[in-house]
Formats: sequence, C-alpha cells, structure tokens
Amino acid sequence: MKFETMRENKYKFQTVGQALKNISKIFKNKGIINSERESEILLSYFLGMSRVEIYLNSDRVLKNIEKIQLIKKLKKRIDKIPLQYITKHQEFMGMDFWVEKGVLIPRPETEILVEEVIKRLKNLKYSDNLEVADLGTGTGVIAISIAKFIEDIIIYATDISKKSLQIAFKNAQKHNCKDKIKFLQGDLFKPFMGRIEQNSLDGIISNPPYIDSYNFKLLPPEIKDNEPKIALFGGNDGLEYYRKIIMKSPYYLKKSGFIALEVGLNQSEIVEELIIRENNFNQDIEIIKDYLGIERVVIAYRK
Repeated sequence: MKFETMRENKYKFQTVGQALKNISKIFKNKGIINSERESEILLSYFLGMSRVEIYLNSDRVLKNIEKIQLIKKLKKRIDKIPLQYITKHQEFMGMDFWVEKGVLIPRPETEILVEEVIKRLKNLKYSDNLEVADLGTGTGVIAISIAKFIEDIIIYATDISKKSLQIAFKNAQKHNCKDKIKFLQGDLFKPFMGRIEQNSLDGIISNPPYIDSYNFKLLPPEIKDNEPKIALFGGNDGLEYYRKIIMKSPYYLKKSGFIALEVGLNQSEIVEELIIRENNFNQDIEIIKDYLGIERVVIAYRK
C-alpha cells in the first residue's frame, strides 16, 4: 500500500474549484497577502481563463499533466518568487504588460504619476507634437501609458538595462505605440547627448530607484532576492537619482516644462527642498498623494 505524506496530500485537488480553494488556503498559511486574489490570478494565467470563467468552470476536472504543472507554479510562489515573474504579466492602467525576472515589477501607485502627467500634458498641448522623456523606463509602462492617452507625442524612454529596453519594446509593440517611443540605452540623461536639443522637452518623468541603505535591508525576500537591485536602490540616502535628475532637467526642459517624480515614503519634502535649492524651477511645487494618502508624486515647472 502506498502512503501519502501530509506534504503531498496538501496539493490534492481534482477540479478547478478545489484547486482555487486549496491554493488560496496554502498561500494564506504561507503569509501571502491577498491569497485569494493571487490564487485566482495564478489559475487564470495557467488555464487561460478569465477570473470569472474560473468560477463558471469550477467543476471542470483537471488533467494529471495540468495538476503537475500547476503544482510547480504553486511551489515557485511559495518559495517567494513574485507572482508576476511566474505569470509573466502585470496589469497597469487597465492594460496588460509583459514582465520578466530582471526588470522591476510595475506598482499600482505609479499609476498616480502617469495620471498626473497625462493631465498636465493635455493642458500643455500648444503644438502639434509634444516631446517628453521617461527616465528609467523599466518595462515601459509609463512611456506606453502616456503614448496611449496622448495622441501627438514623442517619448524618449531611457534605461541602463538592455533587458529592460527589450521588454519595454516588446510591450510597446503589443500596445501598438512603438512608433511614438524612442528607446535609448544608458543611465538617465546620457543617451540624450547628440540626440536631444537643449530646452526641447515639455516634460521629464521618472520613477527612479529611491530605497535607501537601511530600508533596502528591510525589504521582504520576494522583492530583495528577486527584483533587480539597480532598479530599487537609490544610494545610501535614497536620493542619488533625484539629485541627478533635478540638476540636469533644466538644461533639457522648455520654459514652463515640468519634471514629475515618483517618491518613496517620507521623501516628498526632501525632494521638494532639492528642487527649491536648484533655483531653476518655480516655487509652487505640487505634491500629490496616492490612494492610501501617502505623498507619492512631486511636480515642478521650470522657470
């Protein structure tokens, strides 16, 4: 007689509904936040169904090969691999984006930055074509979202990572806006040399690395051990990239052009002070809160 261990038994499920229930329970026991939602997303991705279809097909019996493959995905998540790296997908601004290990996973709070930028670009629309830059584009979600919502625009999207640019280009192709975005490899403004003229940009947007040394050590393993440090770590005080962006932006911005920066927890006032010290921006700096009431975006206009 074959005896099954408790470890094997916990993965026992025959139908879609049973799999959903068991996976959600396993995730919850492992301390995974939003365990029910994550189990829905994992099954949806794995079975090629919408989340609604999962419930409509709850009695569907899983094939043995499906169960084996699903358990492999499940174990990856239990081992603290981010769900987005398992499914290769992340939703942002109502669109689906390709994500892989080696690039930063887009966060919902960055949608606040994009929404505020789109709002201001629509107000700035005084010429046929606007030109903006997205520094540190990552998967391209900022540049692509802007391209989808603003009709006449050219976006210069830079990133130091070749892999990030490859994925960003793939996402731009998927969303039919690659002709509006110029992907350039290099750190921040370096790719602009010989390409972008002085005082030619309407806006400079960035969600730069902003985690300091102390808080980097406190990051949960699924972030610290999986997402690229270069996309997270902002120097000892977390402000290294803000200083560079704030110092160089006036050279490339048109008069009354703006910078829009995503900031971390308790960083908005410090970043505001850096902008004031630069003395090339108007003093009426805007700070926008996210849906949790955290000051998340800082916007300033060039004098």
